[in-house]
Amino acid sequence: MAIGSIFLGAVKKYNQQQIETRFTLVILPLKPLYSMVIVGKQGQEREGFRIKLNRQSVVAGYLRSPLIVGSIAAILIAGDRPGQVSVAIAVILTLAALYMVLFYGRSRPEEQEERALMEELTGIAAMAGWFDEESCQVQYDAMEEAYKDNYGGNNWKNDLHNNNINFQKIPLLYGMALLNAELHPSAESRAMRNKAQMLYRGMKKVYG
Repeated sequence: MAIGSIFLGAVKKYNQQQIETRFTLVILPLKPLYSMVIVGKQGQEREGFRIKLNRQSVVAGYLRSPLIVGSIAAILIAGDRPGQVSVAIAVILTLAALYMVLFYGRSRPEEQEERALMEELTGIAAMAGWFDEESCQVQYDAMEEAYKDNYGGNNWKNDLHNNNINFQKIPLLYGMALLNAELHPSAESRAMRNKAQMLYRGMKKVYG
């Protein structure tokens, strides 16, 4: 496809889900339109959930293909006209291309913990910070409603503050604390998130 749009920049692969960004295309990718957490694909068709434009995916979308093409061209030139400069350029471009393909945008262990939790709660293996404000609010409202339905109408913030907690509550508490910290960033919301994270990690150590 020389003119139209294309998904590029696959990063943050985890549990068969990854981020890709849709670009307008006129021979080369021009403008990133939106990023998605992809849960399924067929050709250029994607199934998933739109998120905020992901910087690493955009960078990968712009650079991966040019670096691969450039490294191949540099290797051919160095083979045809060997010299210190041509060989050095070929080595640098090849290493850069390998880094972009194999290592750039990998999901870190601390991200995987949060993504596993969010996938369990929402079906989307995403960091809370990837959602736009509207999507974040929708996910938060659904979790809060589920919490009240399951725990006698309790307010999760009060339960967390007063340590009215059993291990069954902890994943949902942590999920709401993560989303709440994104929706209402403050020292208080970060403290609640950190407390919920500590409880969640402790639960995982005990119960697996």
